[in-house]
Amino acid sequence: MRLFPNRFVYFFVILLFPLWAGEEDRRNPLSGLYMNPLQVISPEELAQLDSEKRIPIDEDSGIALRPVVVPTATTDPNEPENPATPVVEGTTSLTDNPTEEAMETGPKSVETKIREAEGLLKRYYSQFIEEKRIWEDREKGNIYSSRSDSNDIRLLLWESTHKHSETYIVRDSPVLYQLHIRLAKLYAESEKYAPSLRHYLAAFRYHPLDQTEVMFRDGEWQKEDYQSLFVGSALEHKQVWANKEKAEKEYKQAKDELHLSSARSARSGKSPSEIRIEEALQEEIVRSRERNLKTAIQNYETSLQTRYLPYLNQKQQSDSQTLYAMANVVKKIEDDNKERLKIINKLGVAGKGIYVLFDYKRNTDFFAYELLLEKAYSVWPENPQVIFDVAEQYRQDGKKEKAADFYEKYLTLLLKVNPLDETQKQNLISTYLRLATINADLKRKVIAGNYYEKFFQTSPDNSEKTRVSFEMGVFFATGIGDLKKGGEFLTYWLDRNSKDWNPGLEQTSNLEDLESIAFYHLSRKDKWMRNWEAERNKLNLAYSQWKKLETQHIAAEKELEELKAKKQKVKRDLLITTEDDALSQYRLMDIKIEDQEARVRVLKTKLDKVPVLKLLFRLGVLSEQYRDFQKALGYYDLVIELGGEVEIQLALKEKRRVEKILTNGVVVPPFSESI
Repeated sequence: MRLFPNRFVYFFVILLFPLWAGEEDRRNPLSGLYMNPLQVISPEELAQLDSEKRIPIDEDSGIALRPVVVPTATTDPNEPENPATPVVEGTTSLTDNPTEEAMETGPKSVETKIREAEGLLKRYYSQFIEEKRIWEDREKGNIYSSRSDSNDIRLLLWESTHKHSETYIVRDSPVLYQLHIRLAKLYAESEKYAPSLRHYLAAFRYHPLDQTEVMFRDGEWQKEDYQSLFVGSALEHKQVWANKEKAEKEYKQAKDELHLSSARSARSGKSPSEIRIEEALQEEIVRSRERNLKTAIQNYETSLQTRYLPYLNQKQQSDSQTLYAMANVVKKIEDDNKERLKIINKLGVAGKGIYVLFDYKRNTDFFAYELLLEKAYSVWPENPQVIFDVAEQYRQDGKKEKAADFYEKYLTLLLKVNPLDETQKQNLISTYLRLATINADLKRKVIAGNYYEKFFQTSPDNSEKTRVSFEMGVFFATGIGDLKKGGEFLTYWLDRNSKDWNPGLEQTSNLEDLESIAFYHLSRKDKWMRNWEAERNKLNLAYSQWKKLETQHIAAEKELEELKAKKQKVKRDLLITTEDDALSQYRLMDIKIEDQEARVRVLKTKLDKVPVLKLLFRLGVLSEQYRDFQKALGYYDLVIELGGEVEIQLALKEKRRVEKILTNGVVVPPFSESI
């Protein structure tokens, strides 16, 4: 306690007197502790990545070496003979022995491009001790598994939707961003998707996706715009913005001064005439400042249109394309994760095929591909590739209304392009077909019909167009009721698939069920046009195709019964012997029976698909028209044999009516329909 006053005086003296010479704070400021990317990586080296000239790489560390030009001898007596050259880590002299990379000539391979780009990045990261250790752990320790990659994607997507820290932004560095994106694309080109995804994630930590006007004026990217793409326009825009701010401030001051001067004049006792004169002068100053402000605002809006918006559009398009490329890499990883869960069974005794093993605890998809596509779309809503893939993804997920909206957006953008390349033409044809099928599922039948017709007009003659033409014919005939258009599409399909319709075909397509349906709908068109003979011929063709299917079905059932009988015989033999051959025969008989049962089910489905009862009823009516009542009775008997309870009752009524006609000769029209 006695020393307390002395201590107080001691600290008081230190605070009063400044530090004397030689005792000042010598700690280094943090601002110059680390070098920025352009101080470590020169623009010449960045340009050299795309040339055939090699960048020397240190074999041990993998760091790109910086060439240092050694000065030649000089005759100037004022210069020293051997000037001192600072020694910097990661440098080499041009007089050193050339490395292996320097000896290579010609175009660079993908491995060489990767090694050079990583060498430049390692040179920059080598100045950060902790970051260098993390980089070595990533490269050599291989601590990043598919699970941690998935977590990185989740975190990236979460941060992308929150404004606290946009995608882990470390600094706005175009140099580091471009190097990481370059490496990501090179790894993806060499089908190494895990390191490609890692570099994509690292790239977005040096590149903000929210390109605001403030970032355009004052962003850190201006320091690294070594190609001078936008830095000049950014500085000009900043000056225009400063002029606008200055004009706003001066205008506000002028208005305030107008009221203050009036108040001062009134308090000083000046006459009303003098006050009005001073107010007129101040009002003229306000009007002048207002004109200056309007001019500054107009210049600012012009600068926004000519300087900032081109920069924003270019950045949005570039970022959207990069996110789209990253989404494709993520899709590859997701597909590989699903593919590795497939087991191909090649054993002949137990069946063949691909079996997918699914573990709900481990194989849980988080749909990073869809989220990245949506992010790419939000960055640039007019990216046609992204819009098309988003529509495809929504269609696969069963979200048909959203899929239709995105397909229509893509179609609007695609129709503005002239001329279209081959890929765009194929996408246009595919988009028409997708919109047709989706709108048909959504019961928008008229809209679906329009897209079907556009698909048919733009698509070349191929197997896909032939297949879809049958669907179009049935859709127009049954969904819309336009039998004429439906007949045109069905005729196109029959010309390429039915030998009964087009005898010039070399072979039939074995599509009896589809041929029968096509002939039936064509007969409906002839009925609408009141062409009874053509209708009867097509109905007979449809019925003959159905009979072929019935014959095949009966033969398949007979063969199935024979296989079951053989199996029972083999089973009885197993009571006597248990040899391996007998057991293998029994298993093979099971497999054959399963295959035959599947074939019987397929044929039964095809038979049920054909409206055979409607065919038989209409054939009976047409037979009555031609006064062939015996044949009409035969058709009604077939309906009684094949139909259900309702059809049987109606066929019995028609049969009694025809029998009465044969008895008394009085023709009575059919109950089912009027000729």
